[in-house]
Amino acid sequence: MTTITEQYLNKVYEDLQKEQMSLMNDLKTGCGEEKERDVTKQMTHLNSLMMGVLRFRNLKKSIQNKINC
Repeated sequence: MTTITEQYLNKVYEDLQKEQMSLMNDLKTGCGEEKERDVTKQMTHLNSLMMGVLRFRNLKKSIQNKINC
């Protein structure tokens, strides 16, 4: 069983951020309206995932701080 650590969540966030940058570069190249729509959908989902990862990381941190006090 793998424990989800703060470091792991930070790594996941960084990987998602790299993917987001890649998609943003795809948008800049102007690949047509349909591809632009697909990239935009992916960006929307990535943003949700990134926010979820940050919220979960912060929640785990908060709980750990309560335990340590």
